[in-house]
Amino acid sequence: MVPQEPDARPVLPNLDDPETAIRDARQRFLASFPKRSDSIGLLLSIVATVGARGPVAPLRHIVHRMCGLAGMLGFPTVSARARDLEALLDGLDSGAFDAGRANLAFEAMERAFTDDLAHPPDWAGSGALSRGSGRIMVVEDDEDQREVVCINLTAAGYEPVPVPSGDQVIKTAQAERPDLILLDANLPGMDGYSVCRLLKSDAGLASTPVLFITTRSSLDDRAVGLTLGADDYLIKPVDMSELTLRIQVLLARRAQTANG
Repeated sequence: MVPQEPDARPVLPNLDDPETAIRDARQRFLASFPKRSDSIGLLLSIVATVGARGPVAPLRHIVHRMCGLAGMLGFPTVSARARDLEALLDGLDSGAFDAGRANLAFEAMERAFTDDLAHPPDWAGSGALSRGSGRIMVVEDDEDQREVVCINLTAAGYEPVPVPSGDQVIKTAQAERPDLILLDANLPGMDGYSVCRLLKSDAGLASTPVLFITTRSSLDDRAVGLTLGADDYLIKPVDMSELTLRIQVLLARRAQTANG
């Protein structure tokens, strides 16, 4: 039986106190990390034995979620090592999978948890993000990651509009008229690149800034996103201070264009 990823899905956050909510989300991640790691280790051992015939899809899913969520909750080294493991799993498609290197990446991810835990981000104790204003659409299929981004945006003064799939973006954007769209490239159904193409071809939405947030880090992926009309491109794990700064820059640019 393939192990299931532990359900660390939080209850609805208290957006009246978003800084406490994001610290609570971090604590839930701390509590769930051992089970997440055990699941990855078990699935990886099966895949290392039987290759592409093994539980590749659930393994990729858990590692991908680990990469994004860990970075957002103040575990950047865990996220980086999970991204290394995710890249090695891509070798299964071409028959170039190296089980030894994958195990080393997994062990490095587990060690990184202790290192990151010893160096928590400033917000894990106290402090606030820089503040802004505006409606920000958050297009992210992973519920945990979507919630974390929305909590941080609320803490920074923005009004998040969460969207769980690419298929819902155009209709929601036409109804909600967000000031900026955060868009994950890896989405079920219609992927982020296709969504971006449709946004930029819609006369009423074309001027809305699009900021990709994704684990796709190659120059080709970045070039494709920008060629399709995206205004900026951030690689997970996302530093929330940098994210809010990028948002401020894009919103200021949009306002300047509108007034110019």
